Amino acid sequence: MSTSVATLITMAAATVALAAAGPAWAQEGSPTPGGKTLTALVGPVTPVVEAPRRAAVNETLRRAQQIMAKFTLPVGPADGMDGPQTRQGLCSFRRLAGLSITRYSLDTATYRKLVEFDAKYARLDDIPGGTFNGTRTYMHVHQKCQTMFYVEDGSWAKVLRVSTGTDGHKTPGGKYTLGNTSRGWYCSTLYPESCRKQTTGRFVSVSNFGNMYNPRQVVGAIFVHGSTSVPTTPASHGCIRVTVSDSDWMYDHIDRMPIFVTGSYAS
Repeated sequence: MSTSVATLITMAAATVALAAAGPAWAQEGSPTPGGKTLTALVGPVTPVVEAPRRAAVNETLRRAQQIMAKFTLPVGPADGMDGPQTRQGLCSFRRLAGLSITRYSLDTATYRKLVEFDAKYARLDDIPGGTFNGTRTYMHVHQKCQTMFYVEDGSWAKVLRVSTGTDGHKTPGGKYTLGNTSRGWYCSTLYPESCRKQTTGRFVSVSNFGNMYNPRQVVGAIFVHGSTSVPTTPASHGCIRVTVSDSDWMYDHIDRMPIFVTGSYAS
């Protein structure tokens, strides 16, 4: 048995349990490989390879992409070509605009609403977000769109792209409380095979070995965490992946708060 495998097995017996409350820097450890672990449903981490984009350039679609980019939605490049990133952005816009939520390509109703919002609102946080189950400040993971919405005091504040659980490992829906951040990289004791030395993230100096960055507990072994692989489709074994940069943004801006997980990618 190799030394690295033996180390991971030893660590599995001493899994770090996240505290339900406490300072954002709680439970930090050594930055040496294998120094920090969590029992979490991470799943394999593979490079993001998007489907080929169609070559035809559509100027109407390009304008729609530009409007979505103005509102900082996860839409990809404004190149007038359809693709999974564009449809992720459209799904997100339909959610915040109160339209029927789908991952379909641009249609007339969505385009008209985009033009209306472009004329009416200068920024994302100008758009009223209302409440969700009576809550005015919250995170909302919408699994059909594979995005997470942050609403602050009744206004849309940020939309982050995510990757939730695949078939057989679906992220459970419900209302939860998003836990505090444990800074740095952690290795899941359930899926350690994708743990490796990392070089990205503001807190890589705190811990640089693992497959989960800045993990925040949602429920049980389900965490919101940074990852180097966040495709437009579900890819985890239940956790909610965000980009490493968005994970750092969450550390600065998101306290413990309600988090809702709804929808289904397949529906």
